Amino acid sequence: MRKTSVALMALLVLTGCTQQAGEDGLLDAMASVSGEGPAAAYFEYGEPAWWRDLGVDAGSGGDRRWLPAAVSGLGSLGAAWQTLPQATGMAPATATRAISIGVPPQQAFRFDGDVDSDAVRTKLTALGAKPRTMGGHEGLSFSPGAEIDLSRLIVPGLTNQLNQVVVTDSLAAAASTPGPLEAVLGGERTLADNPAHAAMAACLGDVAAATIMAPSPPGAVTLYGVGLRRPASLNDRPVNVICVLPSAPAAADVERALTTRLTPEGKMRDGGTFGTYAPEIAHDRITSDDHVVLRAVLTLSGTKTVMFANEMLVRNELQGLINSSR
Repeated sequence: MRKTSVALMALLVLTGCTQQAGEDGLLDAMASVSGEGPAAAYFEYGEPAWWRDLGVDAGSGGDRRWLPAAVSGLGSLGAAWQTLPQATGMAPATATRAISIGVPPQQAFRFDGDVDSDAVRTKLTALGAKPRTMGGHEGLSFSPGAEIDLSRLIVPGLTNQLNQVVVTDSLAAAASTPGPLEAVLGGERTLADNPAHAAMAACLGDVAAATIMAPSPPGAVTLYGVGLRRPASLNDRPVNVICVLPSAPAAADVERALTTRLTPEGKMRDGGTFGTYAPEIAHDRITSDDHVVLRAVLTLSGTKTVMFANEMLVRNELQGLINSSR
């Protein structure tokens, strides 16, 4: 675990937060979901509690430039974070951590923390959900098995994402079908048991928002990971981390492309330079369980976005840096 800075320790005392950097973080979240299936393709993580303690309020107040980080882990539910609590009783923004796995239609969502399970059951039942057992878990379902009613609109922006729900006093999990739902609730072999994914977690370090995904189809890169390091204060300059796990045959080419193109002077697709957003970019390698992960640490200007690396991944700009050299 990376040493916690004096400033961060002081902040933890002032805010009453008992979580230290690296504890109950990314790797622990990966250990809570199955390593087989959807999570291996896509894993998104966030810490709503961290941002609440720092004063990032999704409604008002705080420094709103950090809001995209505060909803990390919600996946496609992020568009409905304001309407979910009243409609369903689920309040992911008040959770300790948020997890989203898989790509459509094999997506699932999980929020850990204090959950008003009675309120969730009452509201979902009123909407038409029925009690069902799914993979040994007692839950609620709007349609049995893999059936999906795309005409059902639970809240604006959501249809089948909440088709299957399992809720307890410490977590709420949802998915369109039982398979992804079972995966997000854990398994015999977890994502943290996968050496490649564990190496990505080691590379990303103490992050309060992260995404790890496998390219499709597979090629020069086995896994991409991006994350936002935990700020000690909302006045800090955001620090993004990019981790790339290359396939062995392509390792040299991938490293050359990453280190020569992802620089402050490097050109972006829009014609600007990476230095406009990240005036400081440092490259190194992380070795974990025989996996060598290439890492770039970007210290952002702080004037535009705190999730610059994530935007690069979503826009395929990160992938383009590497693939254009092949």
